[in-house]
Amino acid sequence: MMELPSFTKEQITKVIVSNAPPSQLFEILSQYESDACLMSAGSGSPETGAGDPEMLCLYYSGFFFAHLLTKQIPEARALTQRIPVTLKHHDPSLQNCLNLLRAIWQNEHGQVYRILRGLPWPDTLKHLVKRYESFFQDQTLIAVSTSYEAIRPAVAAGYLGLDTQAAEKDNQTIIQKFTDCGWTWNPETRLLYPSPITVPPTNSQPPSGIRETMAMLGNR
Repeated sequence: MMELPSFTKEQITKVIVSNAPPSQLFEILSQYESDACLMSAGSGSPETGAGDPEMLCLYYSGFFFAHLLTKQIPEARALTQRIPVTLKHHDPSLQNCLNLLRAIWQNEHGQVYRILRGLPWPDTLKHLVKRYESFFQDQTLIAVSTSYEAIRPAVAAGYLGLDTQAAEKDNQTIIQKFTDCGWTWNPETRLLYPSPITVPPTNSQPPSGIRETMAMLGNR
């Protein structure tokens, strides 16, 4: 087994901004958690008590998203309990992560998109944030497709972070996003009729999220 590179900010940044499959991303970052714990217990500023708070916040934020991308929500919640309290209280990115976890846990889809798109994220994390937004849309699309026999366009749009006001007016661009993946639109009832969607399990994360998924499903 190859020895992992040293636990440095450069190495963690390299891992986080890579296009590694989610399972691989999780596996690599999980092997650094003991190093993060040791660093957390080291000397540092009075505010954080950590040896390198900037690096630790980057690591824990990246590891948090690795949990989400591998659908380990309870485990992500457990991770937040292991993050040093002082870091959670002082770092905006970790605060964003906690708010995001709460929204996911409570199935507040609109809030999930507002956090991912509207809150400030450091440049190093933006790649992971975008990856998770696409992943969340794909998973939600699949869930909605199997949960509803009929659904109003605005409700469907809300689940996927699309423009609900435009959908309320039967915007054809939005309607087509759903019909392209096998749903049926009835202009008389003004309802969408979902068709169950199944996607083969994969370790790779598509870069374009829902657009790629819909394109693939629309060509079935």
